[in-house]
Amino acid sequence: MLAFKVALYVMTIVCAFFFGFWELKLRRRLTDEAMWQQHEGVNDYLDASYDIRKEIRRERVLKSLPPEALFRLRLIASLKFLLIAILVIEVIVLQR
Repeated sequence: MLAFKVALYVMTIVCAFFFGFWELKLRRRLTDEAMWQQHEGVNDYLDASYDIRKEIRRERVLKSLPPEALFRLRLIASLKFLLIAILVIEVIVLQR
């Protein structure tokens, strides 16, 4: 029974990570072209907050995309959160 619980937990976590990485890959693919068109200076790479500012710009680009392009991204994100909720339910139910 313990092996079944562990296998179920591991499978759920692996699926959640899969959807998480898929979401990250899709987010970058949707925004890479617009990010390349924006001007960046050499001093930007030396700044400690460069990565934070780059992610903020990426979020702005995502907000400007049409809803059809964002539908798949939102679907994958919702599946990721659904799997996390399933993991919480599994832990609560299978602890007995």
